Amino acid sequence: MEKYTPRGNKELFLETKLGIVTRTGQWFHTTQEAIEEFAPGLLQEYDISTLIKDALAWVRSADSLSLTLLMILLFLVNPWLAALATLSFHWIWYNFKSSLVNRFFGKLFSYMNKDAYLLVIAFTGLSMMGIQEQYLALGIGVIFFFLLKIGLLNMLWDRLSATNNQRLSLNDRVLKMVIIKYAIYEGIAPPSVQTMEDKMWQMTMRRKKGKD
Repeated sequence: MEKYTPRGNKELFLETKLGIVTRTGQWFHTTQEAIEEFAPGLLQEYDISTLIKDALAWVRSADSLSLTLLMILLFLVNPWLAALATLSFHWIWYNFKSSLVNRFFGKLFSYMNKDAYLLVIAFTGLSMMGIQEQYLALGIGVIFFFLLKIGLLNMLWDRLSATNNQRLSLNDRVLKMVIIKYAIYEGIAPPSVQTMEDKMWQMTMRRKKGKD
């Protein structure tokens, strides 16, 4: 059985020999030692939990942004068009968000990802649709709320992209960009991005072999 190392914020994540796993089950295939080696001095400026929390906010942002977009579009355009636009946006953001990572939106996404925000925006929007007797929009809104809240769309995109040749997982790509952005801000030049990617890939393979 894998032994967990009590490092960082115990409530947010646990660090193992195969990487960092959050309490929501998200894996990042790196360790504090690997981050320190990649960006020397960065963990003296920012706690590891800050980097993981920021990366996790970006990882989960596709659902909260898509729900917000849907609740707006359902009042502006045809419900089927709103559903198609939201589905397309979710796929694009979920798969390519790592290229958009910056230091400023992580905190905003952390608030938007909270259950309270999702419930309030969904309840408000769906209630107004019911009052206005927009039953098609109401039905689409309810369906998308559960799809996004449970993460079923994420599972679908992961399944569809399972055959891709991407070495790093979406989570690892996001964390890599978070580390790079914070390092650049602090004037720390990461020596080799490829080296970090190689180590993440090695941890990913070790974890996969452990499941076989």
